[in-house]
Amino acid sequence: MAGDSQHQHAPRTDPPDDRADASSSALAAAAPALSWGSADTRSNDWLSPSWAAFTGRPLADLQGEGWTRSVHPEDLDRCLGIRATSFEAHSAFTMDLRLRRHDGEYRWFVDNGVPHRTEVGATKHFVGSAVDIHDRKQLEETLAERTQALRLAERRQGQFLAMLSHELRNPLAPIANAASVLRTLEHSNPILVRLREILERQVGRLGRLVEELIDVTRAAQGQISLARERVSIDSIVQAAVANSHDKINAARHRLEVDVPDERLFVRGDAGRLSQALANLIGNAAKFSLEPGIVTITVRRAVKTVHLSVKDAGQGISPEFLPHAFELFAQQDQTLARTLGGLGVGLTLARRIAQLHGGDVEAFSEGIGKGSEFILWLPLLDEVQAEPPAHAPQLSDGCRVLIVEDNADALESLRLQMELWGNEVSTARSAEEALLVAVASRPQIVLCDIGLPGMDGYRLVGALRKALAGTPVIFAAVTGYASGDDQERALSAGFDSFLVKPLQSESLGRLLRAAASRAA
Repeated sequence: MAGDSQHQHAPRTDPPDDRADASSSALAAAAPALSWGSADTRSNDWLSPSWAAFTGRPLADLQGEGWTRSVHPEDLDRCLGIRATSFEAHSAFTMDLRLRRHDGEYRWFVDNGVPHRTEVGATKHFVGSAVDIHDRKQLEETLAERTQALRLAERRQGQFLAMLSHELRNPLAPIANAASVLRTLEHSNPILVRLREILERQVGRLGRLVEELIDVTRAAQGQISLARERVSIDSIVQAAVANSHDKINAARHRLEVDVPDERLFVRGDAGRLSQALANLIGNAAKFSLEPGIVTITVRRAVKTVHLSVKDAGQGISPEFLPHAFELFAQQDQTLARTLGGLGVGLTLARRIAQLHGGDVEAFSEGIGKGSEFILWLPLLDEVQAEPPAHAPQLSDGCRVLIVEDNADALESLRLQMELWGNEVSTARSAEEALLVAVASRPQIVLCDIGLPGMDGYRLVGALRKALAGTPVIFAAVTGYASGDDQERALSAGFDSFLVKPLQSESLGRLLRAAASRAA
């Protein structure tokens, strides 16, 4: 039930004379609203003829307390309570209630009452009117039900995408590790080189698709965590161009970049902002079917900076343009699907921009006339950038324990770490991991979260107790990659959080950290 609140600030009516009273009564009698007048909280001394027409009861039966018998039993006590409070305070009120119509149906009304004062200022009685709002109420309820259904569908979609990404990451991990092993073994064998390159390209492509699914789900649910630091626009452009290099070259496009000499800064996450711009560049490369020019232009406005990505390619139809940023929306719906992709890049780019207080806008004059996407962000004053920190040198060899129940993932990761000169022990369950850890005293533990029986969250605590006194870096390894998963892993006792498929850079950082700790 809406409208239970009581409003105390409506204006009081001016003192009427007799002619005004007569005129007001005539207007009230002719109005479709159910008008009334009352001298106490329960009785209505005067009722307009519309009451009789609506309820099907004679006015004589409705006067006094008779009108209350047409109020829905669930609403009556609340209705009389509001009237009593307002009458005592001599203040106006507004409330919603249900009244029974002549055919037995209860309909929602909004009832407004105001104190009617005499010339000397004392309250003579209240007057008011009830207006039928039943259709509006039904519409509000329908909209509320649909909103709830949409939220439920969105939540289920997010859960499905998170599970899908996990299931895809698990097989990707051993394939990526196997490709890394091939790189170590290939030497001068051209066949192995070509096989390894094919594996790496396709694993990379699948990995990017999975990351896009996860990112867009996080973005839609507001779960993307952003670093808040001063970032130069030229560094964002440079990173985006570097990340888009392969796509631009593969399509034989030429990239032209126009950045002003003035250094411009924004506050935000450098990685996410370059990702958003790279998505726009990749979109331009993808939909410019013939080799052409993709132009990136940076322009300063009064308080914002605009990063434009323009192409002379396929263009966007007027019908599709309003839907360009919708999740999974794609203009190319033919069976051939020659352009590929999931239709999430633009959605993610806009959401990242919005999380930084900006936005992305799309412009096109139609099919075949190219398109332009403008990413704009709030500007900051210029500051000096801090020099990057130097990473420690890679270790000559570490004792590593891998805890993984997937045999392929375990074997490929073991081979990778051994080929890098590390002493590797393995375990496929929590119980085995505790025994092996005590015997091998590892410096690094790579522990899968989804273990049978005791999962990684509980195992890390037991391992810390078993290895007390030994400097160890515990890294959680998982196919789940939400912010909640990372927070839970770190709270459980892990030092690092790695998402499958594991990247050489991430493993290298762990080895360098272990070497630094040992030193």
